[in-house]
Amino acid sequence: MSALALKQLPSSAIIMSVSVAGICSTFLLWHFLMRSDIDLTALSDVSWQIAEVDSRGRLVRLGSHPFALALLFGFTAAGCMTFAWGALQFFRIASGAPKEIDERLSERLEKVGQELDDEVFSVIRLVKEHIELSGSHSESLTKVSNTLVASTSPERVRAIIQTLISENKKIQNEVRELNGRLQQSQQQIEKLRVSLSDSHKLGMLDAVTSLKNRHWLEVHLPREVETAAETNGYLSLIMADVDHFKRINDTFGHAVGDEILRRFAELLSKNIKGRDTAARYGGEEFIVLLPQTRLDGAKNLGEQIRGELESKKWMHHRTGQPIGKVTASFGIAELRPGEDSYSLLDRADSKLYEAKAAGRNRIIADE
Repeated sequence: MSALALKQLPSSAIIMSVSVAGICSTFLLWHFLMRSDIDLTALSDVSWQIAEVDSRGRLVRLGSHPFALALLFGFTAAGCMTFAWGALQFFRIASGAPKEIDERLSERLEKVGQELDDEVFSVIRLVKEHIELSGSHSESLTKVSNTLVASTSPERVRAIIQTLISENKKIQNEVRELNGRLQQSQQQIEKLRVSLSDSHKLGMLDAVTSLKNRHWLEVHLPREVETAAETNGYLSLIMADVDHFKRINDTFGHAVGDEILRRFAELLSKNIKGRDTAARYGGEEFIVLLPQTRLDGAKNLGEQIRGELESKKWMHHRTGQPIGKVTASFGIAELRPGEDSYSLLDRADSKLYEAKAAGRNRIIADE
């Protein structure tokens, strides 16, 4: 195994591998020593083998010394215990990895959001200061202007003009300084905006279809349920599953399978509007979240998507080989009073299962 590969493995996996190698090496060494004529008494006062000569003068192995057996079992037990400990650590880390990723992502989003807020407040403060200074200069210019009207002496007029020129230079300098600071803030805000956008894309978008992913759904579905409950509004949910997707993957390859997922995602995105959101729930399963939509509206939308998908003709983009008809099954549910997001998802998933069991390429709603 290369150094790069070792760096990519967690320490617990390396410990497990070393433990297995140690156990195997112990048995191989034992087997070699028991079948060899090596005299181990030269290395130790303890005999590792018991042997005697038969009537024909041949050496007969009767067994192994108890101390040697104890060493064998000791090394084996130590290897097994080390392997078990490594396995425990490996699965503990594996189960905690998504949570740690989510926590790191949340911390990053929070940090970038705070920096963006600070920069916006800085811009607001600069604009406020500029307004105050402009007001002050305006008052000064008004006073000087009034004095100029009442003045008749050339010297007095000259002094007032000098004052006006001086005030104008101050305004120019302050505006120039403000523009410079605003440009710096604009650049910083743009960097933060890009960083924030990248963070959201990293944590909330599906890599294959560019739809919202399951993480986004787990965050926003409870919020939509809460909003619907607080406003006595409606909320419907469509769960869709591409039929026989495994067979498509096995027959035509994963590249074709991914392309079908992307096309289906485009079809979902094309048919939704407003606050409606399409998300990839996992594998070939998709969710369409429909705020302010009753069950009948969700059924009509699902039927429209189902029909458009069924009518498409598919072929392999490289070989031109026909892929055949691609269809999808749909389960639909509408939020009930007092229901939480898990129950809503559960009911839609149950109806999707019924649609697939009934022959696929159909819609079943929880009436």
